[in-house]
Amino acid sequence: MTSIVVADAGSLHYLVLVDCASILEKLFDQVLLFDQVLIPGAVRNQLLQLNAPEKVKAWISRPPPWLKIELAASVQPIHGLHPGEVEALQLALQVKASGVLMDDFDGRKAARQLGLSVIGTVGLLERAAEKRLIEFPDAVARLRQTNFFISPEFLVQALERDRLRREQTRQIPKDPGIKP
Repeated sequence: MTSIVVADAGSLHYLVLVDCASILEKLFDQVLLFDQVLIPGAVRNQLLQLNAPEKVKAWISRPPPWLKIELAASVQPIHGLHPGEVEALQLALQVKASGVLMDDFDGRKAARQLGLSVIGTVGLLERAAEKRLIEFPDAVARLRQTNFFISPEFLVQALERDRLRREQTRQIPKDPGIKP
């Protein structure tokens, strides 16, 4: 069964800026988190806006093969959301996606109300770190050099989860037959 995720512009924008966009392909190759990433036309347009960083515009101008652009069949406005968020949610419903990649608080709330699973940029980076695809603190440091907003409390919690995970993977189980 194909597992599809639909991405909003925000997550892709920041993953490209911190040189981590390729984790999407690696995540679905390694853990079958999903095996196809779709974006609606409005998201592509957002990533191509004049005020978008050149790095982002260059990336979306030549999208990787694992990223597919698909039109949302029926677009109904959702109060408080931008066109890219609205189309991403509606495309996710249309294709029966496993979830959406989205950072915007109102968009995430709307996705949950529609019964969609949501993961954001930091969550993707955490999963990539769990699979040893990236060093989470390094990726977060690069993310903080952008205009990405994350609450300080959430950031501290994410870094602590990563620290604990790394500590656990470094611990070597003791041989019960060896006495100290």
